[in-house]
Amino acid sequence: MIYTGFYIISALFVINKLSTFSKINLGIIMGLMIPDLDIFFKYLIFNNDFHGGIFHSIIFSTLVFIMLLIVSEFNSKIIHRAIVNGLFMGILIHIFLDILLSGGKILFYWPLPINAIDSLFKINLNYELLYILSCLQFLLLRYFGYKLNSMLIKMKYLNGNCCRSINTISRFMKYQFILFVLFLMMFIFKVQFSIALIDFSIFSSLLVALYFSYNIKEIFNKDIKVG
Repeated sequence: MIYTGFYIISALFVINKLSTFSKINLGIIMGLMIPDLDIFFKYLIFNNDFHGGIFHSIIFSTLVFIMLLIVSEFNSKIIHRAIVNGLFMGILIHIFLDILLSGGKILFYWPLPINAIDSLFKINLNYELLYILSCLQFLLLRYFGYKLNSMLIKMKYLNGNCCRSINTISRFMKYQFILFVLFLMMFIFKVQFSIALIDFSIFSSLLVALYFSYNIKEIFNKDIKVG
């Protein structure tokens, strides 16, 4: 089971209580999303028994971190070093939370020929719990969009990317509500739970969330409050 929505909202809560929404904290939020984008590869390369694919690899994540650091040194407008640091922190947090909670195998050492790591806690979810957690996840992702939009609307000066992002986030929120209603109806009418459908829904949601999160990076020249 994917818990990215829960990770994001937990991070937002901690940031709001202990810090401000700076570039590094934006990077952490984005980093929490990235590992589960390897859902796509699960259907092309890997066995469906694996929860965490190549983006859950500590080696792969470190290589990407180094590459992004190099990019930030040459052109910080593409990606700021603080965001890169946050990305790496968010990815690591996600990976280790998945090792604790995901209930599946994690390709932690990929591409080394070392066996995947089993999740420490085996959580057997029946279809009712899978539906409930899925519905909650879409509500949490919608809430994430709401918090970002609320923050953007309060800003005095917005560039074109941020204005477009407000519209993108609004559509993202509608999409999350549609997914919530879809899975709720499937639950009510006792439709068999589809892992492929939830994977596609989460994958598409995270791609859009990463897109608008990246596009609003320029407003974080100063630390600001989330809520």
